[in-house]
Amino acid sequence: MKIRTLLLLTILGCITWGCQSDNSTSEDAKQDTFEPQGDLADLVYNPVRSDGTVDSSYLPILTWEADVYDFGTIVEGDVITKDFTFTNTGTAPLLIINASSTCGCTIPEWPKDPIAPKGTGTIKVKFNSMDKRGDQNKVVTIFANTFPNKSTITIRGTVDIKN
Repeated sequence: MKIRTLLLLTILGCITWGCQSDNSTSEDAKQDTFEPQGDLADLVYNPVRSDGTVDSSYLPILTWEADVYDFGTIVEGDVITKDFTFTNTGTAPLLIINASSTCGCTIPEWPKDPIAPKGTGTIKVKFNSMDKRGDQNKVVTIFANTFPNKSTITIRGTVDIKN
């Protein structure tokens, strides 16, 4: 009986002391921002904290000079090219992972190298109006290491029939 009681008290003591929270005030616990480390840490960083808030202290931010281009009215068969200029207004290098359009007539080209904070870049969008008539609204979706991870640019206008 004494062994059972001693064993039960030992188990209860371990559970009680093991479940107490750590109220340490070490320098690591006081740190408010996350500092990524390693070769890819500058490019990949998840800013969402466990409580659901977003730590924006170390993020690339893609800021467009203009995100819509209206080419006006063109003749069917014309090819329009537009350079969309952007700036990384964040504090971490910006890496564009992909740029895509839902139509094969609209082709984006984007920089493959990281854009440093305060650096600029361009995404070239080429629209081929062959077999396209009427009002056109072509959206290009950009996927990057930003938060949120996608943004859009738009090229639009009207295509008239060839005479």
